[in-house]
Amino acid sequence: MTKLLFKGLSALIILLGLVACETDEAAKPTYLKIDAIHLSTNYAEQGSAHEQITTVWVNLNGQSVGAFELPATIPLILDEGSNTLRLEAGINTNGIKSFRAINASFKPIILEVDGNNAGPIDTIIPDPSDLTVTYRDFYNVIVLEDFDKPGLNFERTNFSDTNFVKDGDSLFIFTPFGASSPEPNTNSGLLVLDDLNPNAELRSVVSYNIPAGVQNIYLEVTYRSNMDIGFGLIANYPTGNQSDVTAVVFPKAEWSKIYINLVTEFQAFPGANGYQLLIRARKPETISEGRIYLDNLKLVYEK
Repeated sequence: MTKLLFKGLSALIILLGLVACETDEAAKPTYLKIDAIHLSTNYAEQGSAHEQITTVWVNLNGQSVGAFELPATIPLILDEGSNTLRLEAGINTNGIKSFRAINASFKPIILEVDGNNAGPIDTIIPDPSDLTVTYRDFYNVIVLEDFDKPGLNFERTNFSDTNFVKDGDSLFIFTPFGASSPEPNTNSGLLVLDDLNPNAELRSVVSYNIPAGVQNIYLEVTYRSNMDIGFGLIANYPTGNQSDVTAVVFPKAEWSKIYINLVTEFQAFPGANGYQLLIRARKPETISEGRIYLDNLKLVYEK
């Protein structure tokens, strides 16, 4: 009898607790749909608008929502009324998918959206023209080589068996978002490696004075290749040069884009008189001829 009374009281307490609790209705989600983020450039000064933006970092009303691989449909809990979205374009640093990072050289996108907690679930689809980034004003954007102008901004070192030739047959053709015609392009750069000439090592003719303390130094490269390519820095010291490869880019049959962050090597060689860009490759024994096509090489860093 005592056990039955105890069970009855317990059930009654639970029931009263359920009745007494206030049930808050779950906030209505809103979805943000982003298929792609594009880059816009002043072609004459900043070169090609070709990009490889893979990720978007989302901030809502000053709070981080997270990073999302594109294309993405992103759940949001909006405040009633006006809300501010900050979108930052992300890349695969050094071409590695697990090294996703915000590209700090791109300006963030700011969108104002209205929240309405009543009615059906909303999906926000921004106009694609509102999902375009530009370079920040406090970043230098240096076109190292587009292979369209007279001469070359790269030269072979004493360890190289070959040099760039300008190739007008295997062109990189790119039409920027919103444009009616492709960007002007008459040549790409080609390195040919074979058994008699298996090594390539090239450096930029110009040595760049990069200020100490910069957080990001991006080398942007459009490329396709049937073999690995190494990219890095040469630090110029009065006692001699020091160099290292930052990243090795794997073969790609189709034209692709990579962002290499050179800041680690820059920090490893402090106080140099200047820094040159380094390209290094060695033909593997598994192929009879290596062919490396490059275009639209840029150096982007904080002023």
